[in-house]
Amino acid sequence: VAVDAYGTIGHGRKMPGWAIADDYKKNFTPKTMGNPCIMGSTTAFVLGAPLENRPCITVSTSAENREVLHGKGFIVAQNPREALHIAEKLQGEIIWNIGGGKMYAWFRKYQVIQEIHITKVQATYRGVDEIKFCSFNPDEYELDPTRTLYINKRAPKTNGDKDSGNTDDAIVEVYMHKERIKKK
Repeated sequence: VAVDAYGTIGHGRKMPGWAIADDYKKNFTPKTMGNPCIMGSTTAFVLGAPLENRPCITVSTSAENREVLHGKGFIVAQNPREALHIAEKLQGEIIWNIGGGKMYAWFRKYQVIQEIHITKVQATYRGVDEIKFCSFNPDEYELDPTRTLYINKRAPKTNGDKDSGNTDDAIVEVYMHKERIKKK
């Protein structure tokens, strides 16, 4: 999940206004590549199409939305539990929940989260129809400082014409569920 300083992850059907190219290229893409990604229908509509080289499973309770999303190439499930069953049958090392707010809340409620990867954008992006990250119980998770990534603000086109740059500084932190740490 990527959040601003107030925990905002979106504004209705829009992402907040940050552009953090290094988070996408150095963090999100390498981690999720080749692995199933589960998302809610709003996230799928924001993406517009499945992510390249990743099976994208979207959850929607609306038959109409399921039909539209299936037509766009998404694998469609009626609920998060069904999405997990589908993802477990696909190849990949990790099943990723990539949002949005309802999906994060469901996975948290049913305690199926082993790791939480949070990109903390060091700015605020207030707006209409704010969607907040559901947070997590810090007593159940432990920060893995060896996996922290610092992203610095930098101008667009620093790394080529298609580079959107980084509008803000950000920190990527990985929290591991303490039960998972005990099993290692």
